[in-house]
Amino acid sequence: MNADERRWGATALGAAVLFVAATLPAEAATPVPSGKWSFVFTDRKGRADRPMRVYTYRPKKCDSTCPIQFVMHGASRTASNYRDYWELLADRYGFLVIAPEFSAKDWPGTRYNLGEADSTADRDQWGFAVVEHLFDEMRDGQKDYRIFGHSAGAQFVHRMLFLLPDNRASLAIMANAGWYTMPEWRSDKAAAKWPHSLVGAPGGAGEAPLKAALEKKAWVILGEADTDPNDARLDKSDASMKQGANRLERGENFFGALTGAAGALGAKFGWQLATVPGVGHEGSKMSRASAEIAYGAKQ
Repeated sequence: MNADERRWGATALGAAVLFVAATLPAEAATPVPSGKWSFVFTDRKGRADRPMRVYTYRPKKCDSTCPIQFVMHGASRTASNYRDYWELLADRYGFLVIAPEFSAKDWPGTRYNLGEADSTADRDQWGFAVVEHLFDEMRDGQKDYRIFGHSAGAQFVHRMLFLLPDNRASLAIMANAGWYTMPEWRSDKAAAKWPHSLVGAPGGAGEAPLKAALEKKAWVILGEADTDPNDARLDKSDASMKQGANRLERGENFFGALTGAAGALGAKFGWQLATVPGVGHEGSKMSRASAEIAYGAKQ
């Protein structure tokens, strides 16, 4: 065999290996072990300088290939608590819980809520991309995931849908957000600019990515008792107050704006609205209601 033949043989072998690798199911670099667990995730595709604690739970009846449910904490940054809220729900419905913790040290203030998307044009550096990178780290053949966020976590999730349209979420649930990025991209119609609308949003979010987001399968879940206008944790900036006096009003107005935007864009609207009687700004109760929607009788 001459040198050219050897080179051709090596190239063909390499191509065959790549083809086989591409057709095999993805194996998790960090699989979810049984029971409760946590580990430190270094996002080498994104902010490697911000190692992140990730809390997980895998029911006994599940292996590492069960459906993946991301759970996004609120401003409290208590990812372990939110993981625990979903433990019995995972046992009942059979899915894996992954709850990343966006610490106040590395993602202070609204850098978490807004995904720090203002800081760079590189989407891989955004907080929203952490979910996608973590999914690649932990999936074991799964093609997509479901995601839930409460309070600040709900803010994170709806902005991720708007600004990262190629996300692999098959279902998104947003519960009790304090304020919203309204689905308005037209400067002459928006009540405020980014981050209270998509006017001036990072990445040039406009009609195409918004239409893709509106066609996702998603729920806005609101506690009917989340109506305190004097809640110390409620944002009272002028732009937020224009969205409503409390979280319930703001969520209802947000959903109305979503419906209007879908009509204007000719989108096949995939979002739904639900309210939970007797529940206020309570992550545990909103988690239970959301799991029933995602996995139970309403699905």
